[in-house]
Amino acid sequence: HNREVLDRMSDEEISYLKAYGELYEQHMRRSVTDHIPKEAWRKLDEPSMIERPNLDAYVFCYVVDEDGVVINNHEGIDIDDEEELEDGPDPEERYDSGAYLFVRYGLIRNFILEGRVELLM
Repeated sequence: HNREVLDRMSDEEISYLKAYGELYEQHMRRSVTDHIPKEAWRKLDEPSMIERPNLDAYVFCYVVDEDGVVINNHEGIDIDDEEELEDGPDPEERYDSGAYLFVRYGLIRNFILEGRVELLM
């Protein structure tokens, strides 16, 4: 999305945006990051500080791959009772390019990383 917006901007708008970004970065460095103690910086790399995505959260996404995608609806589901799976969605569903989906993030994460699906929300 941002690339499309940038492509429509004039040279003057791009120049202004770059200058604004540099000023903002300089301001944040002077007023925030320059005042953070070194020990606090080291703590940012601790495993407890690194947030992991919620693979069970539902997200809106858009299929951009021209060949579409096939999603395994049973992936990551831990159900002992076979009957529960029979009443649910088909194990695999195909979605064509241009399809909008509301699906568990864990089911489409790899497609997003491969650029085959675009995360909307």
